[in-house]
Amino acid sequence: MIDFRYHLVSLVSVFLALAVGIVLGAGPLKEPIGESLQSQVDALRTDRDNLRSDLDAAKGNIDKQNEFVTAAAPELIGGILDGREVSIIAAPDADSEQVEEVSNRVKEADGTIAGDVSFVPNTLSLEDSAAFLETLRTLVPSLPKDDSTAIRAALVIALTGDASMLEDEDNQADAGKQAAKLYDAFVEADRLRTDTDHKTTSLFIVIDDENSTLAEDTEPSPQNSDDKGTRTLVTDFITALTAEATSVVVAGDAGSAQNGLVNVLRTEKSRASTVDGLGLGAGPVITVRALASGEAGSHGHFGFAEDAEGILPAKTEETSSKDTQKGDEE
Repeated sequence: MIDFRYHLVSLVSVFLALAVGIVLGAGPLKEPIGESLQSQVDALRTDRDNLRSDLDAAKGNIDKQNEFVTAAAPELIGGILDGREVSIIAAPDADSEQVEEVSNRVKEADGTIAGDVSFVPNTLSLEDSAAFLETLRTLVPSLPKDDSTAIRAALVIALTGDASMLEDEDNQADAGKQAAKLYDAFVEADRLRTDTDHKTTSLFIVIDDENSTLAEDTEPSPQNSDDKGTRTLVTDFITALTAEATSVVVAGDAGSAQNGLVNVLRTEKSRASTVDGLGLGAGPVITVRALASGEAGSHGHFGFAEDAEGILPAKTEETSSKDTQKGDEE
């Protein structure tokens, strides 16, 4: 009987609590609760509208800046390369139109395209590399003992003709003489694709994959446990190339700035200059400007992303002095 009374009292308490809640909800507390919920909804709507306005304003600013840079291209890059030879390196999934636009802007700046090569997924990989490494080491016996480093060093030598990464000066000179043969070895092994003859340069533009996600590619090749993740392979190559070249600019679209090679290099404070916004008309213009700025000794990160140092680098002293000379001659 005690158990029955206990359960009965419990049930009555539950129903009383429900009744009180209904009464209060429909009576004295109805308006405060309703007003509180409505105010929260209104606040969320206001935040949404403000965010939308901010995004529209930001997009409007980018559109205006893009239009200005594109329209001012002749004044911004005209003649700044002045006969310099430039090599363009495209990632495996780089947008061909972006590559062409960059190439056209290089020519507009009075530069020449010395080399136009495309990487493939295994360009720097150790996957199926035994015979390839044997070829490289036959050409340059003094390549680093680490296989991954050896492939990277061989490619940098092939592209730049410089081999200062090798310890012995005699080895450096001998390796530099093998640049063309190293280049051919990469092409014949289908680790590089190109339609241009070999020519070493010191100015490079590297174009990232369209909508790149390189920042996530940290796992090594499943076929070779000694391999490194694609992200490490590529960033190590950029570091090595920057050490030998005069100016290296890595350019990509908005995706690259968010989760691609541009993002990785900016995060790692790379010495290579970076440019985001290749999907916009201004991107190639900024890229060429950054290349010339790097040759003058000034490296930075440019474009429209939040972590960019500015839209485009300032005019170099060398370029400014040329403009002054032209004005005096006139």
